[in-house]
Amino acid sequence: MNCVCVLFLILACEFCQRADECPEKYGEKRTYEDYNLTVHYYCVLMSSGIWQRGEDEEGFYGFLPEDIQKEINRAARLKCAICKRKGASVGCVASRCKRSYHFPCGMERGCIFQFMGNFPSFCWKHRPIQKRPANSKGSSQCTICLELVEHAPSYNILTSPCCKNAWFHRDCLQCQALSAGVFFFRCPVCNNKEKFQNEMLRMGIHIPEKDASWELEENAYQDLLQCYQHCDVKRCLCKNGRDYNESDSKWEIKRCQYCGSSGTHLACSSLTSWEQNWECIECRSILAKSNGSCQKWRKRSLSVTEKTDIGDSLLEDPSPKCARQSPRSHLGFPNLVPPGFSLFVYHSIAHGALWAIYR
Repeated sequence: MNCVCVLFLILACEFCQRADECPEKYGEKRTYEDYNLTVHYYCVLMSSGIWQRGEDEEGFYGFLPEDIQKEINRAARLKCAICKRKGASVGCVASRCKRSYHFPCGMERGCIFQFMGNFPSFCWKHRPIQKRPANSKGSSQCTICLELVEHAPSYNILTSPCCKNAWFHRDCLQCQALSAGVFFFRCPVCNNKEKFQNEMLRMGIHIPEKDASWELEENAYQDLLQCYQHCDVKRCLCKNGRDYNESDSKWEIKRCQYCGSSGTHLACSSLTSWEQNWECIECRSILAKSNGSCQKWRKRSLSVTEKTDIGDSLLEDPSPKCARQSPRSHLGFPNLVPPGFSLFVYHSIAHGALWAIYR
């Protein structure tokens, strides 16, 4: 029993006297055996009487062990305004406010810690608040967890500064910020980054200066390097199966030149060489529909041109083709844009063709 108590005292943070291993809430916990010292990073970072005198690779991210010990000695004389125990190293920055508290106690009581500038903290009486947007009543889904959230700004409920009626739980935003990091954390609704990050920092959301968690995973994008290799024609002639692929032979798989998500063995589609293009049935159908719509719109365009005497060059064009073609387009089929037509008109035609095919 005595051994267990000694172990607890060794692992407990010297500031908050908690042994929790919770990097998301309290930051990394580190022990310096030479100083018989164990502290949480956020307990050090938010302490009012300590400064980062070292480089980032020195001490505890720039906080030297001897300076941490001095701050522990200072805090030992201060009583927490929440739990009433000694060791309250964090103080409210509001003028004339004398409240001090432990970092974990402050989180539980609704204090706000700003992870920017001089890392100020605000007690529950003087913390910054968000104004309630006009005509925001009732409740809606948190955009992150999809659980209901009331339209009432509070410590646990935050609203977006750039999107009306976008509401979030504080814990959801904090988890997202820790995962995305400063380079990818942005408004989940409109993707605004600068305005959204500034407001979340003001409201106490910690946005670490690191790459996103998915960027740090080993082989995270390995699947994107895999090419599609499967024969999708109705009758596959390969005895080794539809997934068989032999380079520089008639059993090499050729992918659709437009979508790239369908394939065929060269022999299964009577292709004599790799240089020949091949289109899957779906892309061929879309292409045919687009060509038909393009011809109809060209006739209308010529009719309007004759009446307005605009674009005489169109009337003189003897070519039966009505479009300029390119290998790929944004929609996955050739860029069939009739001369003299806007992209808006063309995309309307294209989407109509898609709807006609799949309805």
